[in-house]
Amino acid sequence: MRTYQSRIALDDEPTCALDAYGDLFGRALRTLHAQRRAGRTISKPQFMCDSKLTSRQYNAVKFTLDGMELSIRELRPGRITDLKHRIKAVAGKIKSEAKPAKIHHMKRRMASLRTRLDALQEASEPRLCFGSRRLFNAQHHLEENGFVSHAQWRNAWKTKRTSQFFVLGSKDETAGCQGCVLTHLGDDRFAVRLRLNGPVRRYVSFEVRFAYGAEHLATALRLKQAISYRFLRDAKGWRMFAGTKALEKPVQSRLVMGCIGVDLNVGFASVSETDRFGNIVKSFNLLLALQGASSHQAKTAIAGCIKEIVGYAVHAGNPISIERLDFAKKKAQLSYASSRTQRMLSSFAYRAFERTLVARAYDAGVEVLHVNPAYSSKIGRQKYARRYGLSVHLAAALVLARRAQKFRDRYVSSNRGHSASTCKDGCGHVSIKAKETERPRKSAERSSQGDPRRCAAAFVQRPRASDQSVQPGGTPGRESPATRVRPAS
Repeated sequence: MRTYQSRIALDDEPTCALDAYGDLFGRALRTLHAQRRAGRTISKPQFMCDSKLTSRQYNAVKFTLDGMELSIRELRPGRITDLKHRIKAVAGKIKSEAKPAKIHHMKRRMASLRTRLDALQEASEPRLCFGSRRLFNAQHHLEENGFVSHAQWRNAWKTKRTSQFFVLGSKDETAGCQGCVLTHLGDDRFAVRLRLNGPVRRYVSFEVRFAYGAEHLATALRLKQAISYRFLRDAKGWRMFAGTKALEKPVQSRLVMGCIGVDLNVGFASVSETDRFGNIVKSFNLLLALQGASSHQAKTAIAGCIKEIVGYAVHAGNPISIERLDFAKKKAQLSYASSRTQRMLSSFAYRAFERTLVARAYDAGVEVLHVNPAYSSKIGRQKYARRYGLSVHLAAALVLARRAQKFRDRYVSSNRGHSASTCKDGCGHVSIKAKETERPRKSAERSSQGDPRRCAAAFVQRPRASDQSVQPGGTPGRESPATRVRPAS
């Protein structure tokens, strides 16, 4: 799915029509939820008659409520796991704490977490608070939340509960949606005709501009795709969100020609390209400063970084390999982690980076491969960092690229005498559970490739097989044995 938004510039009369639509939709949504919780048998014709809805509007109300309840059900296991990790972290902190006052507050915290955990485990039906739970609780502390009286809070509460509505689309309807018809006027301009159900006015028409996605929406209209719309009111007025299916793009990248590994780190992203034999071709770093940035600044930084990665992948014709990570357990223990760990994990926007990369790569026809990140940094440090003068992060990106190409890189402990047992991860890489004996890194490991501040000029490039340049330590057109990388069996 692709969603694009536009700010609506309306006069007073169309604005009142949208306000009335939001009030009707919000009341119907709350009524349907109440009837479900009461266990009543819901008759669609009777509900439409009582709420004064059309058939398509009822479907939109039902679709919205189903999505809200499904979201709560899907998030519940993760919230339960998160609370269990928090309780475990508090229990461990109590054992190591010596001050009675702090122990007392930690026990109170643990009791609160256990109460929330029991409530989640015992809940059978999703619980919804229309208008947000934060605004609902603001009535108990009016002055702290900027309200003069309870009547002022109540007006804000009613406004919030009627601030949005949804119009469901279908591919067999006019312009992909019967309730809201979009017409392309040229460039980024579109005409909108929203269907109402009032006795006096049946439609409201206005014009919008889409700064992004105008071409995609015009193509969706031409292909008769379903387009759904969500209208949202904020402090500046109404906004319209148009969502439709992503256009099918042919895959242009080919794994048999090589791969591009991306290793995301705090402050920068490391990129390494390999050829079809798994040999290093080029490595570089891209600055990605997210610590202390606002949500908009973080999105802009991620988008700029991903634009360069996808552009490079399109030019090379190779797919992108990224690691599959989950920081839910680590972030659950942020309250009792060190300050450095808290800053690192809080600014580590891996999920946002991954979602944006997959979407942009799909639009560009580049395949994104997810691989197991097990021991990638250790293998990179052990096998490739010194050999090619790469930083540990660039070497880890090289391992991720080779792993997507099905080349097996084994991590062997440097202290074999204390090896306890062996294990095999999902990719088939054999590793030995033992402490790695750290050795001093050579100056090549601390080269400019590991410094994100010099990422614009920091790269390592090796000629491809077709180049006839002189390789270090060898003859023209031939690799030196010391720098050759063989696909490990």
